Amino acid sequence: MPQNKFFMKKKETTEKQFANIEEGLSKTEQFIEDNSKLISAVITGIIVIFLAYYGINNLYLNPLNNKAQKQLFIAEQYFEKDSFQLALNGNDNFEGLLDIIDNYSKTKSGKLAKYYAGICYLNTGEYANAIKILDKYKTDDLLLLSISKAAIGDAFSEINQPKEAIEYYKESIEINKNMLTTPITLIKCARLYEVQEDYSNAVKCYQTIQKDYPESTSAKNIEKYIKKIENQTSK
Repeated sequence: MPQNKFFMKKKETTEKQFANIEEGLSKTEQFIEDNSKLISAVITGIIVIFLAYYGINNLYLNPLNNKAQKQLFIAEQYFEKDSFQLALNGNDNFEGLLDIIDNYSKTKSGKLAKYYAGICYLNTGEYANAIKILDKYKTDDLLLLSISKAAIGDAFSEINQPKEAIEYYKESIEINKNMLTTPITLIKCARLYEVQEDYSNAVKCYQTIQKDYPESTSAKNIEKYIKKIENQTSK
């Protein structure tokens, strides 16, 4: 008898569980029925967004980027030959960097063209234009972004604005610390600090190179620079 009671109890529990499930399903069905238009609109919206994203990327941006890449490749060749004006403005055979920026601004190549254009302006002495265009340059490549910030620092240095130059040099260092560019940027910072007679910060820059980048080319004469400042400040 106790065993029968156990099975009866179990049966009742199972029936209640099924009843609860059926009730839940009924409520879900009722909700779907009551909100069918809303649900349909949401699903349609998701499909439209997906198709729009697919269409923009595959039918518009990818072909546009391919075209921009071809133009940028030619401009890069002139850039590497130090033909900066030609790289910037192009000729009858190819679009220069400035046209690539205007015509393909939403593509990867169009964005990269800003970097090249900024460096061209820096090398041709158009420092205000270099600052303006490089400050708008955005990329996930931290090394390239770091170099672009250092280039802005160079431009400010050229127009005798050392404080602004140092700010961008510091930003460059923080974005990407590496053996290649960081010691060079620290040297530039130190020299500007020296010009401002801020010897304490100049020494800190030199000591950072000595401590963190001892294998770099910039570290070779660091001890000499530090001693020079120590001699000046001890007088």
